[in-house]
Amino acid sequence: MANSKIALIYQRLVSLQEELKERNINLQVMDGGIYETLPEKLTELCVKNHVTHVYCNAEYEWDERQRDASVKNSLNKMDVAFATFHDTCLVKPTEIMNLKNEPYKVFTPYFKRWLEMTLRQLPGVPEKCSANDTGLKHSEDDNQYIESLISKTNRQGSDGSDAPSWPATASEITKKMNGFIVEFAPDYPKNRDIPSIEGTSKISPYLSIGALSPRQCLFHVLQEYGEDALSPEHGAYTWVKEIAWRDFYRYVMFHFPHVSRGLPFQKHYQYFKWENNQQHFDAWKAGETGYPIVDAAMIALKQTGWMHNRLRMIVASFYCKHLLLPWKWAEDYFMSQLIDGDYASNNGGWQWSASVGTDAAPYFRIFNPTTQSERFDPQGEFIKTWLPQLAHLSPKQVHEPSKHCDVQRLGYALPIVEHKASVARTKAQFKGFLAALK
Repeated sequence: MANSKIALIYQRLVSLQEELKERNINLQVMDGGIYETLPEKLTELCVKNHVTHVYCNAEYEWDERQRDASVKNSLNKMDVAFATFHDTCLVKPTEIMNLKNEPYKVFTPYFKRWLEMTLRQLPGVPEKCSANDTGLKHSEDDNQYIESLISKTNRQGSDGSDAPSWPATASEITKKMNGFIVEFAPDYPKNRDIPSIEGTSKISPYLSIGALSPRQCLFHVLQEYGEDALSPEHGAYTWVKEIAWRDFYRYVMFHFPHVSRGLPFQKHYQYFKWENNQQHFDAWKAGETGYPIVDAAMIALKQTGWMHNRLRMIVASFYCKHLLLPWKWAEDYFMSQLIDGDYASNNGGWQWSASVGTDAAPYFRIFNPTTQSERFDPQGEFIKTWLPQLAHLSPKQVHEPSKHCDVQRLGYALPIVEHKASVARTKAQFKGFLAALK
């Protein structure tokens, strides 16, 4: 997990503690340790405080499901009830099946059914609970423990990102979401691919830590636009579709648990021969591939903990289809850097880019990073922000500087691979692999 995400969680805990105090509810934070020790520690806490019921949101990854089963078993032995809610998804994974009562493997028919069910199941906003005596008393130890966690994160040093720049109170988070819905959602299809402007919601960090739910997102967009937001003609429809993609990748992990255990959805690809080229991997991570749009994106990720979605697709395609490196390496690296690191979405995205996942991009569909750069950063604004050594180049030069000047004199890298040769090699590798399976 990225240091930036850990810091955001701790900042949110500080705000949540204050928000709960207004309801006379004390927030106790417990270090559960590793999964194997959590059931015992949580049970001890419940017994000590005479807790009779434990509630949580369900998680759908394999290890998390095993953990929750162990927690339930441990609590039930001490007569403590354990119940889960399905609020990390809009629709429970078990409730969407095809006509054969089998899970969907393709997003489009899944999305059609998802839309039907979300409209049917969406509840209103619950009333705020009034202050009450919970029995769990506030103590200064709780304050000090949370503050110590934040201090510890700061001492360890971050991955270059600035988590405090992300608001952490419930009101600020809701305001950020609503501001996007009202001001930017109508133009989302047009602006979402331009990394140099504020064209996306940037609420994924809050979804990833549970500070927002997809149910809240859909409720507020429907509150603003009504069911027009679910029509393909409306700009907000594309944003709603992205929420559905998030649900879909959780759905896939639930029904096909091997994808959360290090295996590709299409299992035969576990035998595909990727290039174990550490030098290329290091260059990609450092933003030294010689392809400006890729390098600017990777540097921005390292310094901010954030990457625009179009850039995620570009750097992933380059990594998998130009460098032919193992997608698992990149999946793990992204999780170590992203403030919005989300296991299911990250895994699904990397498998999609590597052409090994469900509903994945065909292996022969390969982004040309230069043309992607010219299309989505035409003036080079994003590139020049993160690669200042290229700031003086013209829009024509900045996308492919090695063709126009001595980039090494500028302190920039030469391309580590040649586009056409790399694409040809990748296509041949995939084609040969698939032919051998027949």
